[in-house]
Amino acid sequence: MYKQRILDLLQGYYNHTLSVEETVELSQLIDKTGNEEVIALLTETINTFTAPENEDISIDETEIKAKVNQILSLDKHPQVTTIAKHPGTRWLKYSVAAAVMLVIGSYLFYQNFKEGINQTNIADVKQKDVQPGQTGAVLILSDGREVLLDSTGSSKEILSHDGSKIKVSNGQVVYLDGKKSAENSLNSIRTPLGRKYQLSLSDGTKVWLNAASSIEYPIAFNGKNRAVTISGEVYFEVAKNAQQPFLVNIENSKTTIEVLGTHFNINTYADNGSYKTTLLEGSIKLSTGKRKFLLQPNQQAVSQPDSEQVLLINNVNSDDILAWKNNLFHFNQASIGDVMLELARWYNIQVIYEGTKPPGTFTGKIQKDLTLRQALKILGATRVRYQLTEDNKLIIQ
Repeated sequence: MYKQRILDLLQGYYNHTLSVEETVELSQLIDKTGNEEVIALLTETINTFTAPENEDISIDETEIKAKVNQILSLDKHPQVTTIAKHPGTRWLKYSVAAAVMLVIGSYLFYQNFKEGINQTNIADVKQKDVQPGQTGAVLILSDGREVLLDSTGSSKEILSHDGSKIKVSNGQVVYLDGKKSAENSLNSIRTPLGRKYQLSLSDGTKVWLNAASSIEYPIAFNGKNRAVTISGEVYFEVAKNAQQPFLVNIENSKTTIEVLGTHFNINTYADNGSYKTTLLEGSIKLSTGKRKFLLQPNQQAVSQPDSEQVLLINNVNSDDILAWKNNLFHFNQASIGDVMLELARWYNIQVIYEGTKPPGTFTGKIQKDLTLRQALKILGATRVRYQLTEDNKLIIQ
C-alpha cells in the first residue's frame, strides 16, 4: 500500500501539486524504505514518466540509477533546500528523498517544457558538455621558464639557472640537489582553472592546490624559517620543526600564518571577498597587521585583504572545508551564485546571468568527477533556464 502511495506522491511532485504536508509525507516514506526498494520504486517511476512519443527525448536509466546510488551512498540525511512553489509558505528542507527526486526529475527534463524551457535550449544542453577538471599545473622556475606538469607527459630533467637539477616525472616535481640552492632561489606552481595539484616541499610538508591557485616556495629551506606565499585555495600538512617555523604569506595581503606542524586550509579566492583560514589539527598563529590570533582545531578565521578585522568562527565542520581536496563539491545552503563560482573554477567555464540570479539554495555533496551536465542535473539546475554554448559559456536565463 505504501509503495503505491509513494508513486502517487511522486506523480504529484512532478506535477507541482503537492501540499507541504504531502511533501513531508513523501520524504518520510522514502526515508523508511530500504535503498534497494527506493531504487526499484524510482525505476518504476522512470517508466511511468516516459516522454511523449512525439518528443525526441532519450532517458538513460542505467545512468540515472548510478546517480541514485551515488546520492544514497553519501550522508544518510543530506538536506536539499528548495524554495516552496506556493506563495506564503516557508523554505522546505527535504531529506535524501528530495535529493533522489532531483536527480530523477532533472533527467526527465522534458517536464520543464511546462515551465517555459524551449526545445532549442534543451538540444544545446544535450549536445554540449564539459569534462571535469584534472590533475595538472604549471611549474615556474626562478629564471621565468615555465614547465607543464601533466601526468601524461614524459619524464625529463631540467637544469635551473642556479645549478640545481629538477626532475619532472608523471607530473611530479623532484629536486635532485635542492640543498645546494640559495634561499632566494624561488619556484612557483600555479594551477589554471579546471586543474588541481599536490606536491611535497623539501622539508616534507605536503601541499594541495585547488583550481586557480598558486604557491611560491624556495627550493630548499636554509634560513631561520620556512616561508611560502600562496593565492587561491591551499591545504597544508606541515612537517614539524620547532627550530624553523613555517610561515604562510597570502599574496597581496597583510595576513601571515605561522605554524610549527599542523593541518590547515586557506581560501583566498578574490571573488569570495574575504580570506578563510581553517585549522584542522595542531595550532596556528594568524597575524594581520599588528593583531595576532591563536587558532584552535575546528576554528576558522575570516579576514579581509586590506583590514586588520578578523572574525573567529568555532566548531567548523572539517568535512565541508576539505570537500574540494576529497574530490567533492559540498554545498551548505549555497546560493546559485556561490554554486556557479565553484563550477566555473572546476569546469573552466564562464557563467553569465541574463537578468537577476534565480532564488533558492542548494545543500548536499556531488562528486567532482562528473561532467558539467551531470553535475547540473544533480543540482536540479534544469529547474532554472540555462544554456551551455560551444565556447563554454553557461548562460543562466
